[in-house]
Amino acid sequence: MDALSQLNREPVYFADCCAGISWPLLETLIERLPEKPALILSIGCGSGLLEFLLLHVTKGELNLYGVEVPLCVNRHLPEQRMLRVPCSESLHPDALLASCLVFVYPRQATLVGRYVETFLDGALDQLVWLGHRSDWPDFQNVIMPRFHELEMVQDRGVASNELLVIASVPRR
Repeated sequence: MDALSQLNREPVYFADCCAGISWPLLETLIERLPEKPALILSIGCGSGLLEFLLLHVTKGELNLYGVEVPLCVNRHLPEQRMLRVPCSESLHPDALLASCLVFVYPRQATLVGRYVETFLDGALDQLVWLGHRSDWPDFQNVIMPRFHELEMVQDRGVASNELLVIASVPRR
């Protein structure tokens, strides 16, 4: 894939992905995401570029699926790796089985909060948030109260204007 050939140690921005992607970012995510058979859902995956790269680099060793609305064009993920929800405020029921929920540049803190509240008593062990630093305070208020551990990654391939947060050990 062309995106792979463009990746390097510094974040690269692609037209169909909000986040800057770099080899170190992929490595950081791979180190922290749960291995198969644990289910990982990327909520609001957009074009599926980041998810495709993670699957490609791990040679499919992640049980990763994208979740998106029908009108959003999936350009990268195999169709069998896409789950659809009717609208941007809908929750996908498979999140009950997910060990990890991934949110990359989510638009609404309320949606993240609803996923956490609704599926916290399921298999959820981890939440990954990647977005603009200035957006974190809005999301912090819905994520921090529900998890015991929060790791904030500000280097390791994360763009200087972005923040990667790994929330784990849910408060049940």
